[in-house]
Parts: sequence; structure tokens; C-alpha cells
Amino acid sequence: MAIRTKIAAAMAVLLILAVGVIGFVTVRIVSDKLTGQVDEELTKVANIGNLNRWFTQVQTSEYTGEQPPEVASPYALILFADDGTVLAEQQAGTANDPEPLPDISTDVVKGEFFTVESEDGSVSYRALAQDFKFSDGNVNTFVVATPLTDVQSATATLTRTVVITGVVVAVIGILAAWIITRRGLRVVDHMVYDAETVASGSLEHRITAVDPRTEMGRLSLALNRMVSRLTDAITQRDRQHERLRQFVADAGHELRTPLTAIGGYVQLYQSGATPQGEKLDRAMDRIGSENARLAKLVDDLMVLSRLDEEVGGDRELVELTQLAQDAVDDAEVADSTHPIGLSSREAVTVVANEGQLRQVLVNLLTNARVHTPHGTPIDVSVSTDAGWAVLRVADHGPGIPAEHRQKVFDRFYRADPSRSRATGGSGLGLSIVSSIVASHGGEIRLSSEPGEGTAIEVRLPVAHFE
Repeated sequence: MAIRTKIAAAMAVLLILAVGVIGFVTVRIVSDKLTGQVDEELTKVANIGNLNRWFTQVQTSEYTGEQPPEVASPYALILFADDGTVLAEQQAGTANDPEPLPDISTDVVKGEFFTVESEDGSVSYRALAQDFKFSDGNVNTFVVATPLTDVQSATATLTRTVVITGVVVAVIGILAAWIITRRGLRVVDHMVYDAETVASGSLEHRITAVDPRTEMGRLSLALNRMVSRLTDAITQRDRQHERLRQFVADAGHELRTPLTAIGGYVQLYQSGATPQGEKLDRAMDRIGSENARLAKLVDDLMVLSRLDEEVGGDRELVELTQLAQDAVDDAEVADSTHPIGLSSREAVTVVANEGQLRQVLVNLLTNARVHTPHGTPIDVSVSTDAGWAVLRVADHGPGIPAEHRQKVFDRFYRADPSRSRATGGSGLGLSIVSSIVASHGGEIRLSSEPGEGTAIEVRLPVAHFE
């Protein structure tokens, strides 16, 4: 059952119950009120003076033999002897249209009002019994009663009115509830449509926004936030899948080259095409060179794997200036064709894995040497900035074109579209730098302009001493 049907059905039941209870209480109160007015009239009629006058009139009529004059009276009067014999009676109504006498026994409770039927059952009476004391001292029972025809007629009319009014009110209420519910839940229909649209693959679609002060408005906002997060998660997953696919393809491409070279020289050797001498020595040198490249590539891949698993290694206090000095000294020994300068005004300490930070410096310096002409100076500086330790490596080479700057930290990325290895490297150096800096909660920034060189800035949180 649809929710609008449930609400309409619930409203129908509640309205019917409410109208029924209100109608019953109203009819009951009005009936009791009218009956109370009848009781008040009976009390006035049943006083001893009225009873004496009536009974005297009855006795006189019997003594003279004349009938008492017939007058219209709304009351029936009955006088009982002690043995239950009717001593005198008067019918309600007129002589031409008398009402049947009430069917009253002598065992009624005196002084209390009661309701009885007529002798033929056609009329209901409200009656009151009183003691009547004769002049000789005998006490008999005197009953005064009046038909409840007017009360019953008024009650029946009120009942019909209440029933008809209740039915009309219930029908109008049910229709109003259905219309209000239908209009109020129209936004739910829109939400269902929007959700189905998103589920069909239109991830850019959003739930129609409504007044945020309402429950449906808050629900639409929550659903939109959920859809946005799911969309971001799906986009991130697809991006990761694409990166993984590209990574596997690039890794295979990078591994294929040294393996192909090694396999080729092995086949030459096995076929006897490389006899003892200079040619064999050159083949062995090439095998060794490609093997070293392959080993370096595998080592870089293992480093990236450990960083992806968030295995950051042991952390300790590392003095960044001394670490930079060691890296500069090592780089000058490895390649004296690039003058390297170090500037630092103060000792800067960070909490980090020393081996990983050494690799960051080595990779940055290697990248600067490999991608700049011989004689290009390289500047290294260590400083602090608003709670950050800043390590900066800048060269004065040709710079990086704008279309490559956002991709230099991607794995296996090289600006050379031919993937030439003439300049060395596998395209993993800056990826390792980026991963290490991220694992230490740091930031990495790159600035470069064609013809003005490239600067890479690594920012790490400065160690705080209590």
C-alpha cells in the first residue's frame, strides 16, 4: 500500500472515530438535558397541592355522577391503593386523542425518576412516584408521567443531523487528506525520479532541492551530499583503476627494454657471434649496464609499493641542514659538471625517516643534474616558514613546459614523448619524492618557467620540543 493511501486510510479511520464519538456525546448530552427538563416539570406537577386538587375533582365527579371536564393535559396521573388497585387515573392528551396509559407496577422506587413504556408499547413515559396521604391517614402511591415523544423526536432529529454531518465531514476530510498528502508527497515522486536518473548512470544529476526547513528539504540535501560523495568515490576509483592500468603498462614497458637487451646479448653469446675479445667484453658491459638499470627500476618499484602501503619506517629527529649538506657533497662527487650551492641560516629539525629524506634529496638533485646541460648551477636551501621546514632545490636550466608541469610527479612520466632514455631515469624519481613527502604529512610545490629553470620546494612540519 502506498504511503499516501496509508495516510488517507488512517485519516479516514480517525475522522470516522472522531465524528462518531463527538456525535454520540452530543446526542447523549442533549438527550440528558431534555430529559432533565422533563424531570423538572414532573417535579413541579407532583406537588401535594396539585395532587389534592386533582383527587378532589375525581371524588366530586364520582359523587355527583358527572364526568370531569376533558382538558388537554401532557401528564398521565395514576393513584394506586396499597393492594395495587388503581383508585383513579387520567390519560395524557385529549379526549379525542388520548395517549395510552403507562405500564406501571406498584413496586416502583418513590421519589426517583424512571422511564417506562405504555401499555401497548407505543409511547415511552418519564414518570415520578410519590406518597399520597388521605385524610383518614392512609398512604397510597401517586404516579405522574409524561410522554417522551418530543424528547425522542428531538433526539432522533439530532441523531440524523449528526450522522449526515459526520458523513459529509468525513468525506470532505478524507478528500482533503488525500489531496494534501498527494501534493505533500509530490516531492517524494520527484526524488524517486531523480534517484532513478542517478542510478541509471547520470552521476552529474542531483536531487531536486526543496525548502531546507522541511523534512523533505533536509532529506534532499542529505541525498545530494551522499550522491556527491558516491560520485567522488566512483570517480576516484575509476581514476585509480586508470592509474593502475597505466602503471602496469608503463612498468611492463620499462622492464621490457633492459630485459630485451639482456636477452639479445645472451642469444648472441649462445650463438657464438661474440667470440673472446673486445666484442664479448662490450656485450658483457651492456648486459651489466642493463642489469643495473633493471635492478634500479625494481628497487624504485619496491619503494613505491612500501610507500603505498603506508610503511613509513621508523621516525626520528632529523637535522635537515646537515642532511642537505651530505646530499650536496655526495652529488658533487658523483657529478662534478654541475656546481651545487647550499644556503641555510639555521639548523632545522624535523621528525622523519632519515633514509627516506636522503632519498628525497638524492632524487631531486639527480633530477636537476640529468635534465639540465653540463655546467648548469643548482641551488639548495633550507629554511623555515610559519611552522614548516622548507627544503628547496632549484636549477637554472631550460625549465619545464606548462603542459608537463602537472604530470611530472606521475609514475613513469617523462616529458620526452619518445620515451628516450638518453637522459637516463625511469620516470619514478619524482613520484617517489611525492609519495615520501605525503607520508610525512608534508607538501611539495613546483615552479618553473621556460628558460628560467625549475624549483621544487618540499615542506615538512618542523619538530616541536616540549
